[in-house]
Parts: sequence; C-alpha cells; structure tokens
Amino acid sequence: MAKSSSLTLLLALSAALSLAIAGCASGEGSDAGSGGGMDSGPPGDGSVGDSSTPPRDSGGGTDGSMMMVDSGGGGECGGACDDFQYCDSGTCRDYPACRGDGTCDRPTDVCHNRRCVPMDVDIDGDGSPAGEDCDETDPDKFPGNPEQCNGIDENCNDMIDEGDPATLCESYPGGGICIAGSCGCPAGTFDLDRSIAGCECVAMPALDQGLSCESPIDLGNLSDTGTMMTVSGNVMPDDREVWYRFHAVDAADTACDNFHVRVLFTSNPGDTFELTVFRGDCATVGCTDSGFTDYSWATDFRQTVMDRLTGQCPCTGAGAALMTDVSVCEDDTADYFVRVRRRAGSVLACDPYRIEVSNGIYDTM
Repeated sequence: MAKSSSLTLLLALSAALSLAIAGCASGEGSDAGSGGGMDSGPPGDGSVGDSSTPPRDSGGGTDGSMMMVDSGGGGECGGACDDFQYCDSGTCRDYPACRGDGTCDRPTDVCHNRRCVPMDVDIDGDGSPAGEDCDETDPDKFPGNPEQCNGIDENCNDMIDEGDPATLCESYPGGGICIAGSCGCPAGTFDLDRSIAGCECVAMPALDQGLSCESPIDLGNLSDTGTMMTVSGNVMPDDREVWYRFHAVDAADTACDNFHVRVLFTSNPGDTFELTVFRGDCATVGCTDSGFTDYSWATDFRQTVMDRLTGQCPCTGAGAALMTDVSVCEDDTADYFVRVRRRAGSVLACDPYRIEVSNGIYDTM
C-alpha cells in the first residue's frame, strides 16, 4: 500500500510538471511582455525605435560595423520626410540633435541646423553634400557658388561680398559697385556707361556746390577792361541746377564804354544744356524761365531804339545832358547769376559742358 501511494504521487508530480512546461511553451502566462518578442528599448539608448539616433542594421558591413537603415531622403516614406529627417521603416524621424561641430556621436555625421546629418546627404539639394556644405538650409550657399553683392557668404569661404566691387554688380540692373551688401554708387558718382564696370561718372561740380541762386559758385569780379574765365560741369544728377555768380565791373569811361557782358557755351555735347542769366539779384530770377546758349548785356553800341538814341559809345561825363548825340558814360556795374540745367528730354550722359564768361572782350560795333 505504501508502494502504490508513492507511485501515484510520482505520476501526479510528473503530470503537473508537464503541464507547467506546456503552459510556458504556449505563452499563456499573465505577463504579455515576458514572451519572446523584441523589446523597443528605452528612449535614448540608441536601439531601434529610439528617435534620437537613426536605426542601424545589425547585419553590418564586412567589418561587422553597424550601418544606417536609410541615410535620409525618405525613400521608404515616399519622399515625404521633412528636411533634417530620415526614413525609418516607413516612418520619418528627426536626425539626432547636436549643439555644434564636434558634438555628434558618429564621426561620419556633421552638425547642421542643430542636427547630426550624415556627411554624404545633401538636404538642400544644391549638389554639395553635408560634409562640404556650409549651410544645408539654403540651396544658394555652397562651395564654388559665385559670390553676389548681398551681404551673404554664397561660396562658403567665410567671407562676404569678396572680389572686385564693380564686378559683383555687373549684372545688377542699376549697375554701380558693391557697398555694404547693395549695388549702388557713392554720393556724387553715377554709373551711366554699362560697358565700363563701376561708377565712372563724377558729378561736376560737387553736389554741395552751386545749389541755388542764394548759394551759387562765386566766380569773382570781371572788369570791362577785358577779362574772361571758363567753367565746366555735367549737371549730374539730371534733375539738378547749377548756379554761378560773378560781379561785372564797369570801369570809368570818358569816350566809349566797353562794358559788354557775355555768357556762352563753347562746348555743349548733344545740345544737352541750357543757361539762363539774371542781372541784379535773386529777386529777378522769376522774370524768365527761358533757356539759352548765348547771352549778352552790353553798352558798347550806338543805336536808335524807339526814336531814342541809346548805347554808350561814344559817351561823355560832365555836361552830357547839354550835348547832342552823346550819352552819359554811366556806371553799369552789377551782379549776374547764371543757372545751368539740362534740356528736357535730352540724352543723359556724363560729357561736360564748357561755358565762357567775359566782360569787355567782345565788341558790338
């Protein structure tokens, strides 16, 4: 009876053990995670499913190293991944974060836009991979890209707008030279001839000279004993007026007054310029707005105008009122103001005018 009871107990224990083993094999335990499935791992441990590090293929290369599943571009994701993302088994994931150069875990990654990007990936599509490009967020920045005048380093050499300032602006519609990231000309210079690089035309006279009748360029005194001077300019910019002033002196006379003021162009390229002369003061400026190329105001003549004898050649001093056909030698000393401007509709060019100003040189007789 004792033997039979022992055998029965042994068989029962054996059956229970078999059931326990069968239960483990069938995965019927209460802990679903205790089976043989793959654990995705905790965030940040670098295993598959960790968004901080691109997944790797344990198959590796011939040297047994770990390799990327997808180096970027969203191949498995239908090309739908955003910049600075890679495709992991149909899911777009961010490239690992970085804080600057040298902060990426993999030596084959470079830090762009605070993300560790594989060196051979070209995120911005400019033909320059991340290992060479200085900015993977801008397709207009890559080594070898021609530099432009815009305050940007297009060619990734850590220099801005380097090169000939005039050459940088050759294709700019307004021409000029590169100044602080923009094409233009320094004050008082102009780019009129696009066949010449740069701002080849200089304002004549300087922009702060001859601004108005009240602030003209002073030419000094011109006596009617026979004096002459010349001035030149180009009245740039084209809507400008240039003003001159001179003091015409009438020297004392006893026989014939030689006072003869004349202002004329000796060079007027393309008949571009016109002048207007005002005698007296700036209050007379409003008397006329006409433009001329030759102006005279003289007393060295003898004519009858409206039945009245005029002119001061001959002329006399004391007692002239009692004499017949003789004028008084008056003092006609006065200030003259000359305004020079471009004719409306004239072709804009840098070629200068030349004006001759004289007194007592020309003879009306």
